[in-house]
Amino acid sequence: MTPQGASLAAPAFDDLAAAYDAAFTTSALGRTLRSLTWERLDAAFSASRRVLEIGCGTGEDALHLALRGVHVLATDPSPSMLHVAREKAAKAGCAKRIEFRCMPMERLGTELAGERFDGVWSNFGAINCVPKLEAVVAELAALLEPGAPLAWIVLGKHVPWEWAWFLSRGNPRKAFRRRQRGGAVWRGLRVVYPSPGELTRTLAPYFEPTRVRSLGFVLPPSYASGWLERRPRLLAALTHVERAAQRCQPLAALSDHYVFEARRLPARDG
Repeated sequence: MTPQGASLAAPAFDDLAAAYDAAFTTSALGRTLRSLTWERLDAAFSASRRVLEIGCGTGEDALHLALRGVHVLATDPSPSMLHVAREKAAKAGCAKRIEFRCMPMERLGTELAGERFDGVWSNFGAINCVPKLEAVVAELAALLEPGAPLAWIVLGKHVPWEWAWFLSRGNPRKAFRRRQRGGAVWRGLRVVYPSPGELTRTLAPYFEPTRVRSLGFVLPPSYASGWLERRPRLLAALTHVERAAQRCQPLAALSDHYVFEARRLPARDG
């Protein structure tokens, strides 16, 4: 039975849950990318006591926060993903600091009305799965304390790595799918790809950007990373260059993902 409020995202990710960690989380690239995101996760939420996670998947980030003493409300539309996440939290001994709830992003305002958080986190493109992000942002803002940090890892729109990968394989349609008006369809789900500038405008007037950095300007997308499993020295070298690229903010607009950080502005009178 589909949980109340479940969205079209649920079946898209339910089918991936059992194999997700083996396919991505524990892969060489997956470990590297998550390590880079955790650097920002730890910095952004070092003073947070209760964080809302949007699109928690199999729970890796929720566990990371919980093991550092942060209480997390981890949400995801996929019951299967949450099942894996709950099992991992129990094994890690941090289940008491994580509450898992099955809900789509579109129902955050309804399901969480009256609750308050001092931070919101979302990793690896979960935010891209909402076609009308403006409505979600307005509801999310009402749940956050003034000054609360927002940190999202967002799939970008202009990705030279993707262009080169698919053009070299004679597939221009896939190479430029992210630039299509209205986004692209993946496993029956509409995925949109806001640029950093577009996301900044969507978050206004509730949030003020504080940091935008690339993630995947040098490192390849996950579908193009199999060759790195057998080349640890090359992966280490690419990661070193990726870190250098992160110091150049304009490169965020040309990356597979980008790290977008902001803070909740005080509510305006009237």
